[in-house]
Formats: sequence, structure tokens, C-alpha cells
Amino acid sequence: MLELDLTLTAGQVLEECRRRGLVVRSERELAGRTGGRHWHLRIPGRPGTLELSESQNRVWVKVHPLRDGGWASAVAHELSAQRPSL
Repeated sequence: MLELDLTLTAGQVLEECRRRGLVVRSERELAGRTGGRHWHLRIPGRPGTLELSESQNRVWVKVHPLRDGGWASAVAHELSAQRPSL
């Protein structure tokens, strides 16, 4: 499984994902972490899922090996390389 920490906020990641054509498939509380959030993002009509989580000032993405869909790992790496704009 690929897991990468991000320097962007969850809001910035969601905005960047929307800009790239991804949509939120689900949003819920992060299991076992009070106040944490967890999203599943996808590209409509294509296989694959990018997971976004935030908890206690940490934001990260995950891609399960069988859920890459040919794009999710690449997007995760691109997001991890981005730095917040001031």
C-alpha cells in the first residue's frame, strides 16, 4: 500500500483534486480518531480510488494496490510534491 504525507491542507487537496476532475465518492469520520476526516476520491467512469485522510494536523493519502486504476498512485505522488502557496 502506498501512503504519503502531504504538506497541503485537506481543503487544498480537495480543491486540487476537483481541478483534476476527481469527485468525492464518500466522506466520513476517520475510524478511531476523534475529529479526523476520511474521503474516497475517484475519476468518474474509471476504476481506482484515492483515499485522503486528516487528523491532528496530519494530512495523508493512501492508494491500495488493487485500487490504483492506473492513475491514483501518480496523483498521490504529484500531491505529495506540491507545497502550499502563501
